[in-house]
Amino acid sequence: QGMDVEAVRSLAQQMSAKAEEIEHLSNALSSQLDGTQWVGHDAVSFRGEWSGAHRSQLAAVANALRDASTAAGNNANQQEQASA
Repeated sequence: QGMDVEAVRSLAQQMSAKAEEIEHLSNALSSQLDGTQWVGHDAVSFRGEWSGAHRSQLAAVANALRDASTAAGNNANQQEQASA
């Protein structure tokens, strides 16, 4: 009741795709940072923050999107089965 199954499945696919996009961006930024000539205390501090906090936060967002995608897909499947 009250669910457009195809729209929810589309939402689930978009969430999954955006999770992949976030991981790709995180990897690309890490590669760019690794390839950037930058030395000194600020560089060490920045790299530490990036790899320690920021990159793990991006990974957490990607994982949350994947979890939400799975939940939405499961809900769409359950709705479809209930309506059959």
